[in-house]
Amino acid sequence: MKLHEKKTKGAEIPTASMADIAFLLLIFFMVTTVFANEVGLQIMLPEKGEIVRVKPENIQRIYVEEKGKIRLNGDPVSQDELVDEVKKILSGNPDAIFSIKTHPVAKYEYMVNALDKLRLANAERYSLAPSSEE
Repeated sequence: MKLHEKKTKGAEIPTASMADIAFLLLIFFMVTTVFANEVGLQIMLPEKGEIVRVKPENIQRIYVEEKGKIRLNGDPVSQDELVDEVKKILSGNPDAIFSIKTHPVAKYEYMVNALDKLRLANAERYSLAPSSEE
């Protein structure tokens, strides 16, 4: 009589529950992940076709140059001085509206910095003027 030889099993990793583990990890990361909301510029625009009349003496012009330098009503102003100058203008004329115009090839960052300075000076009325090739 022949004896049966024992077949030796090699070590193996059970993969039956691998799909369950992957699914649970996927659910865990989906539930615990916090998605950052993009915060954009909060600008209230007038209704389409609405015409807003503004007195010319209330318009203060801010021009952001190509390299980021700022001009307020034609006079060069540093970014740090802009807040103080805007506060002075607002104390003399609370109805002042600041028109920001940016050079066509200036970085977007420069315009946003000018908007931030206006907010620091508590200027709530401003407009973004379209830039033209100069």
